[in-house]
Amino acid sequence: MQVATLPGGDVSLLWMDPARLRFRVVPGYAVPEGGPATRADSTPATWVPGMIAAFDSGYKLSDHVGGYHYLGRTVAPLRSGLASLVIRSDGSLVVGTWGRDLAMTSDTVMVRQNLPPLVLDGVSRASAADGTRTWGISNGNRPRANRSALGRLPDGSLVFVYAHDVTAAGLADVLVSLGVREAIDLDMNISWPTGFVYSHVGGKVVGQKINPHIVRSPSTYLTRFKKDFVVVQAR
Repeated sequence: MQVATLPGGDVSLLWMDPARLRFRVVPGYAVPEGGPATRADSTPATWVPGMIAAFDSGYKLSDHVGGYHYLGRTVAPLRSGLASLVIRSDGSLVVGTWGRDLAMTSDTVMVRQNLPPLVLDGVSRASAADGTRTWGISNGNRPRANRSALGRLPDGSLVFVYAHDVTAAGLADVLVSLGVREAIDLDMNISWPTGFVYSHVGGKVVGQKINPHIVRSPSTYLTRFKKDFVVVQAR
């Protein structure tokens, strides 16, 4: 993994080599609504000891952002053409478009959809003319908000982007400038977008924000949280 902050300090990146990492989503106790959870999902000892990074997932299903499938159960119908984050039984994570790049397979553990692709084939799908509810419901209907996204680069690597006080179009432009081929919009508004890295020193887990504008503490993901989040572990 590598962490970088773009000039100006408002956008930070977490670059990940998926060949050397395992991924897991811990369902929130409230979001995604009505989804299943295992005992391991409520047991931090099953993810904290090996966690080296974590970041937020998507919106509430009640915002009509797309479908959700976990552990063999489809909680909300999966829709073709929507950006999807898929985790497989080998711990791999894939970002793509459902029905185009991705489909249900026997090793699919989780599918989390969140609106149409923010970037598709290296081109931004957002516009400065978009309404304040096109890419999520912003606080006070303001176009600018804290936002996050996850993109796939041409070499297959992944990049998580946290951006402070930007439009969706501005976030998409950052992704395109990085060379991202396909990206899924994640969460937004003041405190939901989060990105942390962790080190393990003397038996203690020490977390660090990838950007100082992130509101929540790295300790947020040391236990099950209200909303689902992605755990990154070394293979």
